[in-house]
This record gives sequence, structure tokens and C-alpha cells, in this order.
Amino acid sequence: MWLILAVLISVLPQIGRLPIWFLPMTFVVVGYRVYAQINHIKKGHALVLSLLAVAAVIFLAYSQGFGISREVSVSILLTMTVMKLLELYRRRDAYLVAMLCYFVIMTRFLYSQDLILIFYLLLATFASSHALFLLQFDKVGGWLDKRQLKKTAGLMAAGIPFAIVFFLFFPRLGSPIWGSPDIFGEGKTGISDSMSPGSIVELFMDDSPAFRATFDSGKMPESKDLYWRGPVLSNYDGETWTRQRAQLRPAIKKFNPDNVVSYQIEQEATGQHYMFGLDYVLSGFQGAFLLSDSSMYSPTKINQIKHYDVKSILLDALDQELTANERASLLNYPKEMNPKTLEMMRSWVADQNQQPTTTIVNKALAHFNQQGFFYSYTPPSLSGHVIDQFLFETKRGFCEHYASTFVIMMRMAGIPSRVVTGYQGGVDMGDYLLIKQSDAHAWAEVFIESQPGVGSWHRVDPTSVVSPERLSTGAQSIIEQPRHWFDFEWLRDSRESLDTMRYKWNRWVRDFNVSKQNAMFELMGFKHHDSTEIALVMASMLLLLSLLVAAWLWYRGRPVYSDYQKIYRQYVHLLWPKSEWDVALQRGLRTNNRLIIATREDLSPLLTQFERLYLKARFGPGQQNNKAYIHQLQQLLEAIKTRKAL
Repeated sequence: MWLILAVLISVLPQIGRLPIWFLPMTFVVVGYRVYAQINHIKKGHALVLSLLAVAAVIFLAYSQGFGISREVSVSILLTMTVMKLLELYRRRDAYLVAMLCYFVIMTRFLYSQDLILIFYLLLATFASSHALFLLQFDKVGGWLDKRQLKKTAGLMAAGIPFAIVFFLFFPRLGSPIWGSPDIFGEGKTGISDSMSPGSIVELFMDDSPAFRATFDSGKMPESKDLYWRGPVLSNYDGETWTRQRAQLRPAIKKFNPDNVVSYQIEQEATGQHYMFGLDYVLSGFQGAFLLSDSSMYSPTKINQIKHYDVKSILLDALDQELTANERASLLNYPKEMNPKTLEMMRSWVADQNQQPTTTIVNKALAHFNQQGFFYSYTPPSLSGHVIDQFLFETKRGFCEHYASTFVIMMRMAGIPSRVVTGYQGGVDMGDYLLIKQSDAHAWAEVFIESQPGVGSWHRVDPTSVVSPERLSTGAQSIIEQPRHWFDFEWLRDSRESLDTMRYKWNRWVRDFNVSKQNAMFELMGFKHHDSTEIALVMASMLLLLSLLVAAWLWYRGRPVYSDYQKIYRQYVHLLWPKSEWDVALQRGLRTNNRLIIATREDLSPLLTQFERLYLKARFGPGQQNNKAYIHQLQQLLEAIKTRKAL
């Protein structure tokens, strides 16, 4: 039954990525095996087992093809492990299933090495180890025999020091086998390269971490400056914004050094190329590209936690030049849609005596501020002329509604503009800033020209005039009621506390790479390339650990005797030869006395006195802990020893 439990616990974390037929197959096999175990059903027919194995192979081939890949290999291993329960009738088969569970547990690391997963897999390892432990005995206790559970826990604890030594000293590859980019890993997509009404609202419902930032100075910028730039969207089809292919951005040459901030990012896996940094990135991670829209782009998909150093300039505006094609695309919008908005913007432009730039921008912000607009994460759905509906009917929306509407209004007024997506704000965790998916945000940028094609990009956030608290105190400040069934303040606080542990786990364990190992070796006084010294140190530590663990196991396994048991052992050791100690200890005191007196009558008075005092002291009422009795018994033993020597 422990083996069945071990199989279930081991395969459950993989259910989400396995074919849809795997879960019902698992419950059918496990259900039958439990039924067979309870009713003592003998081994199933070999033909039936063979047909089931063939059916499993056909299902695998149908759902995942014939190619050899990670997914296929893991699916085959898990399927065969579950199917093996059907012929679990011999001790050899039981050993095999227990060992297969270890391999199944290890395959989960091909997808993630998160801290929460580690705790779960330790539980799975315990179940497999306990099943393997119970196989060593013909008779075992109940399901939860405390003595046996403690022994299994002790054996696992004894392995922890060895795991630490191997973790620190075993040579590491430059690129981890199970964490290679574009091969392994998993994560939440988060911000994507498109935006439509409701897309960022969905992220607002998710409190999982997007990335973490640690600032070199130890002092992070003000909340109003925490705009984490992601994909920049320029193309609009009337409902959805998408990005436009961008060129590389030239280096920023003119800036105030006082506005430069240096920091490190720990970005969660997204399966996308986008990297995040504060507006505007001055220099980024080596190998990443800075595009002309000032976004940062990784050449490979981010399929594992990624660490990179960034320098940014905290600016609201960035000088740049636009080509004619770029300017035309930044003024484009569906001409046949949203006629009310178009009419309003034309009237605004006609009212301006000068070029409609900052005046139009301020008038649009004032419109949002004064015309009864509300910031809401439960906005009504929109379709058709969505800008008109939002501006003149619903007037309720999330950040993407305001950013999208504002950019279209600017384009209708002849001002080049675009939507920027990313994150805003974050939670101060002391050592670092935690940016959650719920901090996802969208804002606008307008290009104010000093002359045709030459000017500067200015960040404009319409949310700031509708819901200022969103920017000053963060996304959680606008939560007025639970967003979903599991949205409680205490649960959010617990997740944030857990993220502190996850941050340290990522920093000291998941990010322990070859460079950090080399640094550790240098601190110890030898170089990484000196493999002989490293091997000797590792072997010495393993030998020392083996001795310490062996001593600990001996100490835990040694028998513990009471004071009266110790006295009785002294009595046996005094009167019987060493070869007969075990037999004499199993006999009672009276039997031993009769056997001794039969050959040494001279010892009869002392032995009789010792017997009476011992039985009274140990088994008499209220006398068990009387130290006076212990002292008298020890004196009698000395007297017996003296008489025996005569």
C-alpha cells in the first residue's frame, strides 16, 4: 500500500502536461491494485497484462507521436511505472517500482526547481524511501507505525550532509543540463506582445511573481518612477494592439549621471523574449538587444529564471528621430471606426491656434479627470466601436482601456503615439522589490516634435488622473472586494512572505552556477582547474561525513537502560562468563540465583539478600526511583564480587 501511495504522489505533479487519458488510466490501475490488495487477488492473467501494455503504447504513439523527446520519454516512464503496479506480486517487482519512483521524481526537475516543488518532492521521496524500507522486513506495523516512520526520516536526514557536499563540490557545467534555454523550463507568460480589452485585467487577478529587482544603492526609486518597460505596441486593428518590428536603438549619449540607477533583475520564466527594465534602459544584459522603441529583447526565449544587470535613466522623455514611415505608422488608426471620438478630436484641433501638442495632451487628461471616468478591474465588455463606447457610454475601464483610448485620441489629433505595456510599482520586500503579475500596467507615449521627424518621446499615463492611488501605493490599493474565490489579504501576505524564502532559494541554490562554484574554490585556496585537489577535498569530506553519520546512527540505535537494568547487567557480567551473557540476561533473577547457588553455596546469603532487595526496589510500590536502593544494590554487588574471588 505504501508503494501504491508512492507511485501516486510521484506522478501527480506531472498530470498537467501528460495526455488526457493518463489520469483516468492511473486511477483505474491504482483502484484495481488497491482492490486486489485488500481481497488478496492473485496475479492477473499474463495475456491481459500484455494487452494493457500494448494499449498504453498505442495511446502514447497516438497522443505524442513516435519521435524521441523529453515529453515522450517522461510519458513512457510514468506510464510504465503506473502499469507496473498491475504485476506487483513479488518482492523483486516491489523493489523495481520503488526505484522507478525515484526516477519519476527526478524528471519533475526537468521542468522546474521551485522551492514549493522541492517540499512536495521531498514528501514523494519519503514515501518511496519508506516503502523501500518496509520491504526489508517480513512483518511490519500498521500504516503509520511511528517507530518505522522515524527510522525512515532518520535515514533521509543522514543523506542530507552528503547531498550538500555533492551540491557544492561536484563539477558544474557552464549551462545546466535541465535548465538550458529553449529546451527546458516552464513559466507563466505574463505580459505578451499584444493587448486587447481585458488582457491586462486577467493579469491583475494573478499575484504570482513576474520578476524581482535589487538596487545597488539599496535605495529604490520612488513609486512614480517605477515604470518597468516591456513590449511596445504600435499597430491597432480596432480592437487589438500588436507590436511593430523594431530596429536596434542607438546608445543614449546625453544624460544626467544623477538620474542613472543600477539594479539587478531576477525574471521568472515566461517562454517569451521580452526582458524588463526601468524607463529608459541605458545598458542592459550582455547579449540582449535594445530596440528602437526602447524595449529590451533577449535572443533566446526565457524558459528559466534569468538574472541580468541593468542601468537605466529615470526620465519622462527621450530624444529621438523618426523616419517618415515610422511617423506614418504611429499616426495610423482605423478611419472607419469610432466616428464620435474622431469628431471630438477634430473639434479640439480646430480650437487650437497653435500646433496641437502639449495642449491637446493636457486637454485629453483633463477630459478623463473631469467627465466621470472610473478605474475598475471589472469593466463592462466592449465590441465594435470600442473607443466610442468607452469614452461616451461606459466610462469604466482598466489601464489598457485608458492607454488605448488615449493613444487613438492623440493619433486622431495628428500626434505620433504608441502604447507601452509592462509593470508599474512593486512590493518592497526589504532586500528587494517584488513585481507581481497583478502589477501589469499599460501607459502611453507621445512624440512631441520640435521639427518634422525630430523630437522626444514623453510618457503619459492616463491612469494617473483617474486613479492616482494606483501609482502611489500600488495595484493592491484598488482592490475593493475579493477578485476571486481565493483572494484574501492574509493569503496575499502569506504569499509575499513565502516569496522571501523563494528569493533566497533562487539566489543561493538555483543560481549556484559554475562561476559561483569557482569563486567558492578560490576562497578555499585552490583553483577550479586543479581537479586533483578538489577530488581529495571532496573525498575527505565524504569520509568524515560517513564516520559522523555512522557514529550518529550507532548512537541513535544503541539500547538505553534504566538504573535497575544497568545493575542487573552488572550482576550478570559479574557471575557469568561472557559467552553466556545473552542467555543469562534473558532469564529471570531467581532462575539465575538458583543456578549460581547450585555451584557456589557460599554465595547463597548475599545472592538471596540481593534478590529480595532488587525485587522490592524495582517492583515494589513507590520505590522505583529511590536512590538509596540503588546504592545498597551496588554495595551488595561489591560484596558478591569480593566473596566470589575467595
